[in-house]
Formats: sequence, structure tokens, C-alpha cells
Amino acid sequence: MDHSCRIRLRVRYGEADRMGIAYYAHYFDWFTEGRTELLRQIGGNYRQIEDEGLLLPVIRTGARYHRTCSYDDEIELVTTACASPTRLRFDYRVELAGSLLAEGFTEHAFVRKGDMRPLNARRAFPAVYAHLEHLPPYSPPSD
Repeated sequence: MDHSCRIRLRVRYGEADRMGIAYYAHYFDWFTEGRTELLRQIGGNYRQIEDEGLLLPVIRTGARYHRTCSYDDEIELVTTACASPTRLRFDYRVELAGSLLAEGFTEHAFVRKGDMRPLNARRAFPAVYAHLEHLPPYSPPSD
């Protein structure tokens, strides 16, 4: 099974700064679109996961910018994921005509809606976690 998702996006006018360059913070909005589509592709989606009572708050994120893109550019976002019973990580690549513009990641904890306490999703939400078990394993950094 494929563990990646590719989507095309067009840089909208409101996502560009006064220089016409895509503003860096919008990359994180694009990352959200990428992980939403990847979850849908592997058989689940945010709405279903949250309806089951499981939330995925972002606990760590980062990005590195290599080149700029501008208003009306058509970019490609490649999203991959890996999982453990307690965390889910997504990695992102933003490309323009095959050239790397930016790369980033988001790391998410599994928490129960209501108490927001971290949990083992494999045990607490086995039906939801079943969609993630085929992803490569993730080991959180030890910092």
C-alpha cells in the first residue's frame, strides 16, 4: 500500500505577501490539506476520527524553506506518514515543477476528546488505529 499522498495546489492571491511571494505561514495550512487527504486515502479521515472521540493535536512542528513560490504558481505537496500507538507524524515536501521549495513535518499525539490526555490509540481506539497500522513505525525523538 502506498504511504504517500500527492496533491496539487495553486497559490492563492491571499496567500502571497506584498512581494507576491507565498507567505511562509501558509505552508502549514497546505500541510493540513496534505495530511487530511492522506488520512482519507488510507481509509479514515479527521471527521471520523474526531467523531469517534480521538483527537490529534500538533505537539511539534517544523519547516525548512529552500526556494520561494508566487501567486498563481501550481505547487505539488507530497505527504507521507509514520505512526506509533501514541504518536502520528507527517512529513511534507512542497515542489514546483519538480524543484524542492520547502519541507516540513508535524507530530501529533493521540488524546481522548474531553480530558485531552495522551493515550495508546491501538488499545483505546482499535478500529481507528487499524487504518494506521500499515504505516511505517515512528519513534519520537528523545529530546
